[in-house]
Amino acid sequence: MPRLSTSARSADHKLVKGLNEGDEAAFAALYDEYAERLYDYALSMSGDAKAAADIVHDTFIDACRRAPRMRDHLHLGAWLYGAARRRCVRRGRPKALFWDREAEFADAPFLAETDDLGLEWPPSEEMHRLLRDAMARLEPVDQEVALLAFRHGLRPARLGAALGLSPRRAAVRVRNARAELETALRDVVLAADRACAAAEEAPAEADAADAGVAVLAAGAPVREAGEAGPPAPAVRQGPAGRVLRMLRGGGDDSPADPETERHAADCLACLRRGRVSPDALLRRAPAPVLPAALRHRVMHTATDPELAGYRADIAARGGPLTPSGLPSQPDVPSPFTRRWLFTGGGMAGALVAALVAAFVMGPGIGSGTLSWPPFRTGPQPSITHESPQERGSGGGGNRSPVPGGGPQARPAQPSPGLRPDQKTTVQPTDPSSPSPTQPTRPPEKTGVLVVNPAKVEMYGTKTAHVSLAAESGPVSWTAMTSSNQLILSETQGGISKGGTMDLTLTLRTALIGLPGQGTLTFTDSEGATHQVKVVWGATLL
Repeated sequence: MPRLSTSARSADHKLVKGLNEGDEAAFAALYDEYAERLYDYALSMSGDAKAAADIVHDTFIDACRRAPRMRDHLHLGAWLYGAARRRCVRRGRPKALFWDREAEFADAPFLAETDDLGLEWPPSEEMHRLLRDAMARLEPVDQEVALLAFRHGLRPARLGAALGLSPRRAAVRVRNARAELETALRDVVLAADRACAAAEEAPAEADAADAGVAVLAAGAPVREAGEAGPPAPAVRQGPAGRVLRMLRGGGDDSPADPETERHAADCLACLRRGRVSPDALLRRAPAPVLPAALRHRVMHTATDPELAGYRADIAARGGPLTPSGLPSQPDVPSPFTRRWLFTGGGMAGALVAALVAAFVMGPGIGSGTLSWPPFRTGPQPSITHESPQERGSGGGGNRSPVPGGGPQARPAQPSPGLRPDQKTTVQPTDPSSPSPTQPTRPPEKTGVLVVNPAKVEMYGTKTAHVSLAAESGPVSWTAMTSSNQLILSETQGGISKGGTMDLTLTLRTALIGLPGQGTLTFTDSEGATHQVKVVWGATLL
């Protein structure tokens, strides 16, 4: 298979210009430039040759319609990789990249500009083992970054555009992936060198161990149970035991010992293995063969006028574009999403802080036990008037009720003209009965309380007005609210005949107010009640 060469930056600009003008030759040149590397990437991500061919086909059809929309035309390669990546991720991210184990490692690298000449490489089977074991120690995201950066040669700017990251974050990911891949490859090479050294020493050591076991078995006395004695020889210790454990699947990550280092310095296989670098390992991995019929399929779909609806459907399945015109990635939030997440997190924190403050400073803190929610929704005690006799007696704090609900009887005081042994009592008097010394007046007829409106809506405001009027006579009234969030400017008063009164209703909320509803209850002197329903929406500050 011919090796690929990286496209020039000016070539991408010309290809985008040709796509914008509908030039079929430009589209064919675009396919010839990027089809093989996109197929290699899609096959590594999906592991299915048919699925990889479909991904490449849809990527080029989508690019024919939407690639000219990108802001920077020099990111054409990043646009194609991003479109292919979105389709691969939507099909399911693999835990490990796919490589054809039956194919041979190439002598020339995947990209011609990164050719390494004059080096002898280990056999293809051993290269496959090194690649598989080293990549298995990386996370799937780091494996993809290493694939795009080291095998496909994407610089941090183009890599970030393909992954939906900024160039700085992409450079950090490439640096971390390189460090982890170098560490993983060094551990795998060290384990292979140790196994090679142990395998070389295993025959001689095994013969010596078998001879020693035979001598000990012939001359060692039989011990009774519990009798002390020298330990039995450990036949499976040393290099032979390590080789047996490695062949059975066990690991050996212990540091290199001097014997292994001396063996690696003189062993040709270990020297070749030690020259393998992470970049060369990925660049020389087997490259898949691009299906020959795929080019005809792509060109036919892109140019047939009867397939315009099919092309539109493929572009619609490609997902939205970022503000820069690049394909958005399903596993990377957009800048607008990150901004809204940050704002939503701040609002949620403020709401939690407001609820905590309302709980600590709420009305339940003054009673014996805390109450939740802090804004109680039960009816509040009504406000009642005191009679003139009760106010003259110094308030209602010292009054004691008389059984039966009648007026209070005052204790008898001795009269100045009586002896101490003579007592007199003062009969209780009814405040409503006329005094003998005062002329009687007919009681004034009370009026009717009129409350307007019957429903108050507070959306986008925290204040409202309620009007009271007295018809057919004077009216005295009291008011109470069903929620501490509702505050009236006055809670009691009187209105003369034909008079009116305007009350101000205020909504008290915390930093962030939630929607709710409540009730205002007005009671006149006759005991009749008038209710006003109050509803309000969410408020901020």
